[in-house]
Amino acid sequence: MAPLPPPTAFPEESAVSSPPLPRGLLVYGAYGYTGRLVVEEALRQGIRPVLAGRDPHRLEAVAREVSPDAPLPFRVASLDDPRELARALDGIHTVLHAAGPFVHTAPAMLGVCLARRVHYIDLTGEVPVFELAFDLAEEAKETGIVLLPGAGMDVVPTDSAAVRAAADCPGATRLEIGLHSPGPLSRGTRRTIAEHAADGLLVRRDGRLVPANPGDPEFLPAIHFDPAAPPVPVLPYTWGDLSTAWRSTGIPHITCYMAASRSTRAILPATLPLLRGVLSTRGGQALAHVLARRGPDGPSSRDRNEVRVRAWARATAPDGRTAQVILETPEAYRFTAMAAVALAGVVGNGGLEPGTRTPAEALGSRWILGLPGVHMVHRSQGGPPGLRKTQAGPPSFVPPAEESM
Repeated sequence: MAPLPPPTAFPEESAVSSPPLPRGLLVYGAYGYTGRLVVEEALRQGIRPVLAGRDPHRLEAVAREVSPDAPLPFRVASLDDPRELARALDGIHTVLHAAGPFVHTAPAMLGVCLARRVHYIDLTGEVPVFELAFDLAEEAKETGIVLLPGAGMDVVPTDSAAVRAAADCPGATRLEIGLHSPGPLSRGTRRTIAEHAADGLLVRRDGRLVPANPGDPEFLPAIHFDPAAPPVPVLPYTWGDLSTAWRSTGIPHITCYMAASRSTRAILPATLPLLRGVLSTRGGQALAHVLARRGPDGPSSRDRNEVRVRAWARATAPDGRTAQVILETPEAYRFTAMAAVALAGVVGNGGLEPGTRTPAEALGSRWILGLPGVHMVHRSQGGPPGLRKTQAGPPSFVPPAEESM
């Protein structure tokens, strides 16, 4: 995995030396599919964010459509112009960055946020972006700001499940994380997948990110996302938890999985080398991006209201002890908007220490259970005799106080 370039340098002559500016939330990429959901969720939570992006016409349209009686303020700024972007952050306390692929957009926004002493939150699931943010941890501490990448479906539920499973299995050295998220993907997510498809699979071994073959027999063929139902086929996947769970739990061996159809699981390991070869070319990438732009913008309103997502984590110790946790959340994009705005409120109110943080490391594994529609549906330990038995229940199940998450 090639590292990202350092964050964009901020012009010295424009630097500010004043204390943090008045509070305000700016959503960059507000007219994208997920960005708009974030804006709508912020309004539902009583927050009137400032909208930002590079297209003035699309910004104005969203500003008027989401709040017809009192259109939201918006600022036009390109990520390619540090001075323009810096001016867009005047009066802003926290940036919620929703414009991807973040591997291209995050360095510029991170650089300006550090220079302007503005907290940074994003919705990335891209490992290089997490690694860049963690590389900037000391600078963020010195600047007095919070960097919180992965404030949506990746990685809030999986990070919480991983931290709880690790706590239930002291001394664990192996962590497996899975996500079952039915429903269509947004256009932005499809573009991001196309962007990274040529990179291949990564896992974490002995604390290091290393490439792996998805057809290797070490990987799970299926996961019981519902212990009472048949297992769901999965494939190993380069998920942001490879970065965050390592920091949240300290467990050195981490593998991430994504639910897949049986046909995809059957053919992808064999065809992946060819696919990577095609996508590593300029023409292959161009075709992938054209295909990613086709189809719907994202899940329908009905999908967002009806689909449920499961996040699974299992920690394993050298002596055979295990701990499993399964969380259920609303549909992925609905949850992302809800979680990101909630986290922006925590950060904006000074609820986190400066530095680069993961959601569960900063707020604990139980924080997620305070979000609407989120439940722990399974928790169990196994291995040597004498351990607690499985705890499971309907979606409303919450463990008793002495077993609280």
